[in-house]
Order: sequence, then C-alpha cells, then structure tokens
Amino acid sequence: MTSIVHQTDLAQTIDLAAERARYDECAKKLLTYKAVAAWILKSCTKEFSQYSVKFICENCLKDNIEVSSRAVHQDQPDHTGTLDGNERIDSLNSEANAIREQTVYYDIRFRAYIPGSAEPVQLIINLEIQLNDTPGYPLVTRGFYYCARMISEQYGTVFTGEHYEELQKVYSIWICPDPAKKRRNGIFRYHTVQDTVLGKPYESPDSYDLMEVVIVNLGDADKESDLEILDLLNTLFSLSISPETKKARLQDDFGIAMTEEFESEVQDMCNLGKALVEQGIEQGIEQGIEQGVEQGVEQKNLSLAKMMLEDKEPIDKIKKYTGFATDKLEEIAKSMGMTFTA
Repeated sequence: MTSIVHQTDLAQTIDLAAERARYDECAKKLLTYKAVAAWILKSCTKEFSQYSVKFICENCLKDNIEVSSRAVHQDQPDHTGTLDGNERIDSLNSEANAIREQTVYYDIRFRAYIPGSAEPVQLIINLEIQLNDTPGYPLVTRGFYYCARMISEQYGTVFTGEHYEELQKVYSIWICPDPAKKRRNGIFRYHTVQDTVLGKPYESPDSYDLMEVVIVNLGDADKESDLEILDLLNTLFSLSISPETKKARLQDDFGIAMTEEFESEVQDMCNLGKALVEQGIEQGIEQGIEQGVEQGVEQKNLSLAKMMLEDKEPIDKIKKYTGFATDKLEEIAKSMGMTFTA
C-alpha cells in the first residue's frame, strides 16, 4: 500500500514561492513586446507622448533606427491597422555592477530613440514589476537609485573624459499590479527640475532633466479608467479576466494583433495568477521563506495586518492575506488606537 506524503508548511511555501516567481517572469515577458512597451512609453514619458503607438513601435524601438524625413514627422496610421504582437524589444544587459556597490538586476531595460535630429536622442528605459508596493521604504527612492546607477554606468560607454553633456536621460518605470486601495488607478512622475533662487536661468532642460521615476498603480480591470494605458495594463494583469477576453480586448480596444506566442504567455500568467490566489499567496512571502519559522511568519503577518489596517483595506482581504481571525484583527487595531469595524 502506497503511503501519502504530506509536505511541511515550509516545503509548501517554497513551492508556492516558485509559482510566484514564474508569475513574475510571465509578467516581465509580456512587457517586452513592442506593442505593450510602446503604449507605456506614449503614456508615461513626455518625450514620446506626441507620437502614435504605431509610430513608436515602428520607429523608436529598434537599435538601427532609420533617420529620414519620415522619422521626423509622426505617421498618420490607418486606424484599422493592428500593432505587431510578435516583435519584442531588444533589451540591454539587465545586470549592473560596480566596484564597492551591490549588483542590481533590472527587470527589463532597453533603449528608445526619439527621432527628429541627425543623431536621434536615446532614452534608457527601465521597466519594473513590483508585486508589493509597500516594501518597507518609499518605492520612489528605489526608482531614483536605479536611475542613478543607469546614469553613472554611462561613463566609459556613452561618454568618456569630461564630456558630461553626452549623458543620456534615463527612466525607471514601476508597474504595481496590486497597490493599496487608496492608490489604485494612478500614475505618478518624479523628476529633476530647475529652481531659480536668484538670477536669470541659463541652462536648458536638456542639461538637468536627466532622470525620471514613474510609478503606475493598477486597479480594477472591470472599471474603466481615465487613461487607456491603465485599461490596457489592468486587462493584461487581471487575475479575473479569462485569456480569451484579454486577447479580444487587447486586439479590439488597443489594436494589438495576437500571436501564438503572446497568447500562450497570457494564458500562462492567467493560470499562475489564479493558482496563487487559490493557494493564498500573500505579499512579502519571500521574507517568510527566509525566516522559515513560525515566529517569523507571525511577525511578518502582524506587520502586514497593521499596514493594511492603516490603508483601510477590506477586512476580508486582510484576513485572507494574514490568516488572522476577526478578533485578532480587532486586537491589533486597538493596539494601534484605531476603531475596528468588521
């Protein structure tokens, strides 16, 4: 007779974390398609806001861009045409390391070219998927750290000697699929500006507008937002919409032609996302694995509960992510001086 082997909680947690990693990888792959990246560039960067998504796809997301009169002026695309759902962007090295500094791994990094001059201006774009939008520090600070690394590593590659005027602007764009309720469906840009204390300004923005952090907080895919990019990403990352519906929306509403490879990756992410929800994966699971002990898990859930109570998240959601019963949450809220309403 074959005996049934039951895994320990830690063993199950390791399995679930592996699934979460696969979900993250699927999300990253979907963002490498030119059609999706072009929508992000048009909506999140001022440099590309004037161009159509089709124009960005065909002219700005490739290494050997053709410089001609056609590249200077925006195309007037046929509204019935669809964007190529098969081409991916050419990514840069996703690892950044320097002496005495820790190695940084970017999710996705690529160059985008702004046409309109003899030498098209390059922007270095970093896209990040952030499943936990409250990691214990302001997310924008990490974004600026990534920008600073992308700026500093241009020495010896983009420019040499003291030719700092050749620095290329960098973007760090963070996409948060499941932010706190009060932050949902919002896009926030942080950048450097000139603040004149006294005198007449003499530097052009090109000299100091060199880094921007953009945080994109997604929301409910069933509710239409005021920006198309949010509707697109909400659809793409939704755990409740079927792959068939996603594909139909992407093609009908956003003009993205579906391919077998793209469809397969949408299907994989949907399946993984549903598995994670059903098995109760919570934010911060990586910390729980590292601790690997009951006390560590309890402390982590306590911190998570406090954070979610402060954010006024629904009680059912807090119970789902923390595993705490109603009376325990009431006790925590009381210790924080908050009024608890079940």
